[in-house]
Amino acid sequence: MRVISVTNLKGGSAKSTTAFNLAGALTELNYKVLAIDLDPQQTLSLSYLGVGQPSVPLSAVLMEDISPANTIVRTKYANLFAIPADQKLKAIKDGQVHIDGGELRLRSCLRKASQSNNVVLSEFFDWVIIDCPPSLDRLTMNALVAADLVLIPVDPGAGGRTALADTVKYIAAAQKWYNPTLRIVGLLINNINTNTVYDQTTERAVRDIYREKVFRTVIPSSVRIREATELQTPAVYCEGSEYRRYAEVYRQFCQEFLFRVGVNGGKT
Repeated sequence: MRVISVTNLKGGSAKSTTAFNLAGALTELNYKVLAIDLDPQQTLSLSYLGVGQPSVPLSAVLMEDISPANTIVRTKYANLFAIPADQKLKAIKDGQVHIDGGELRLRSCLRKASQSNNVVLSEFFDWVIIDCPPSLDRLTMNALVAADLVLIPVDPGAGGRTALADTVKYIAAAQKWYNPTLRIVGLLINNINTNTVYDQTTERAVRDIYREKVFRTVIPSSVRIREATELQTPAVYCEGSEYRRYAEVYRQFCQEFLFRVGVNGGKT
């Protein structure tokens, strides 16, 4: 089981869309995926996956330092499961509640689940994808401490590049103080129109700074990708020729992602 944190300080950089579509592409390859929504806005779990609240909310799991086994819910896709966000995560995010070892709670809870008689995460799931809030706070640090890999969706505009630099520094702090084996698997450029000079220039600026860290695959700006999230359907599962191009883009990204982490193809 590998844990991926999808992280960027900037809102609108397609974190939830990336987590949603990567999860879909991995399940298409027969991997079992657990998507954890750590953002109190609940975009991934409520808006995109359309799942309800479990009997034990994620906020209670973190505050009480217990196994999240009873927090996992099924989605409409056989290999995709979710731990939904809830509104009380905001109190953790804003520091309104005192939690001893607060930055370590998600890692601790996932380890408890791996030792549970109810569900052994490391044996059942191949991938855990954590969707972080658009901020560098205690929830994001929890995700980075729990993760093996960080995936950074990127808005290549000027504001996005500033937020990206801050995000990379925050990840370095997580590596230094909590998780020395954490590594950045790559930066995924989103919302690009390669026919415009501006987008070509901003993409080149990101590649000039971060070089081999940037995925070759770029995600184009398209209403079809937004429609897919409205349909609560990852692009790879969307029917209709109008979605085919975007499904192939996410398949290509998924293959490049797997290559970077040293995995070839799908699960047999």
